[in-house]
Amino acid sequence: MASSTSADNGMTGPSSLARRLEDIVNAYYRGNRPPYSKIAEEIRESTGRTFSATYLWELATGRKRNVTRDHLRVLAEHFGVTPDYFTDEDVSERVRRQMEFAVALGNSKVRTLAFRADGLSDAGLDALLALVNAMSDESDTGGRHNRSGRRSPADGRGSNGQ
Repeated sequence: MASSTSADNGMTGPSSLARRLEDIVNAYYRGNRPPYSKIAEEIRESTGRTFSATYLWELATGRKRNVTRDHLRVLAEHFGVTPDYFTDEDVSERVRRQMEFAVALGNSKVRTLAFRADGLSDAGLDALLALVNAMSDESDTGGRHNRSGRRSPADGRGSNGQ
């Protein structure tokens, strides 16, 4: 079965499948993606199924746009998502937001801020949110953060402040 969405037809950029695969790979490896041969080996170890490193690379780069349901199941099992993540825009968007949230919570300072904010009054939360928004807007004008509040790669530090 070809699992290419209608949005993929005639696209000049990477296919939706390629974009979603790259997103999940980057989130899974926290931006430190190993070679596709290593990922294919890890897929085999975690699922018991063989997955060609070349085929994985072709899918991730958009050179191959059709994939079998079985391959989607294997990828989904390894990366801890449902197969729908690769084919359904709503599901992939929901998972993408969850991944961003998980990455943000991976930053100890963000976690500490969230824990300390828990229990504040509504007025206190509103004040804290206004302060964070103002600081984020101020940083945006300096070009150091992108709109989501994470540091840009040009800053030389990752999203966890390291």
